[in-house]
Amino acid sequence: MGAPLTIIYVTGYGAHEWALHTPRFLARRGHRVVMACPSHSPMARLAHAAGMDVCTWQAPRRLKDVRMVRSAIGALYRLFRQHRPDVVVYYALPISLWARLAARLAGAPVRLFKPPSLWDLELWPYRLAEYATAWMDSAILASSRALVRYYERAPIARRAVILSYYGFPLDRFDPTLSGAAVRQELGISPAAPVVTTVAHLIPPIRRFDPHYGIKGHEVLIRAARDVAARLPSVRFLIVGGEPEGADGAYEASLKQLAHIAGVNRHVIFIGKRSDIPAILAASDAAAVPSLSENVGGAVEPLLMERPVVASAVGGLPDVVRDGETGYLVPPRDAGALADALLHLLSLPPATRRAMGRRGRAIVQELFDIERVALAEERIFYRLRSEPLCATSAS
Repeated sequence: MGAPLTIIYVTGYGAHEWALHTPRFLARRGHRVVMACPSHSPMARLAHAAGMDVCTWQAPRRLKDVRMVRSAIGALYRLFRQHRPDVVVYYALPISLWARLAARLAGAPVRLFKPPSLWDLELWPYRLAEYATAWMDSAILASSRALVRYYERAPIARRAVILSYYGFPLDRFDPTLSGAAVRQELGISPAAPVVTTVAHLIPPIRRFDPHYGIKGHEVLIRAARDVAARLPSVRFLIVGGEPEGADGAYEASLKQLAHIAGVNRHVIFIGKRSDIPAILAASDAAAVPSLSENVGGAVEPLLMERPVVASAVGGLPDVVRDGETGYLVPPRDAGALADALLHLLSLPPATRRAMGRRGRAIVQELFDIERVALAEERIFYRLRSEPLCATSAS
């Protein structure tokens, strides 16, 4: 390790614990780390609770709010000039656009965008804004192979593109944990096959898909109907709640869809939970039917050695290897999802466990927080002394 760095992480609006793991690790390594969060955001509260040094600023939510955008760039510029960071890392669109410009104006030596997923870039206003401004970055930290490919093909001045996953502590996920207590709590027979989905309940976003939520819960419920028709004892656990401040209408609509599909007895909504490892221990498999995704919802089941059926989108194929750690299906295809789940549940338990063990080994290699954070630290030092200019995936 060289001399300690001053690193500012600029976060988005939501409450994303994954955005804190690397900053917290590097702070414990002796670096001066500051979390720059939108004021009144859940992220600011999470960062405070994690013991991080937090600065807040007023963040607009729309690109076309020109006055607020100008004010946000000014606030970030003053923040960067005050702290004089060696490295600025910004996580999510559209906040990354303002942080990128402010960091360049403030003369921050290393400026890095680490997009958490592809879906923002699939919205044309953000995509065009990204094409117009990405040249300002020292490098792109791509958190999946799909993002590496996206930036390698993007019509922007060539920047270094470096594969760097979002690391997190793995020790919570013990595959020997018993799920008996969770099954008993939910009234599920020890012999019943259980499929679990862990994801926020995010309603359809009109500019992306007006009919399906981005996590694909509607696809899962329709697939549940087909699976239950052939496997009546099956249970589907939907874990997660709506984003903070939502009115519950989307969850109500999903429950109504389950009722219409005739699977309200098979699909159990259990809301937000903190005991995710125990819930996954009570499961035989996991489903990740997202329309767009990084690796969300897949890494935790694999750490618990549960195979996964996932949409073949975004970063999910990085960990869900078809026929090896689970199965990949087209997004929005409830029939294909049902067929893959039925096939997976028909396999001998020993075969499913072997798939899960292979998945755990892959996740441990890619997402261990120490491995990821130390690799990013090396990137910071390398860029601080000699900016990269060629595309690389490492």
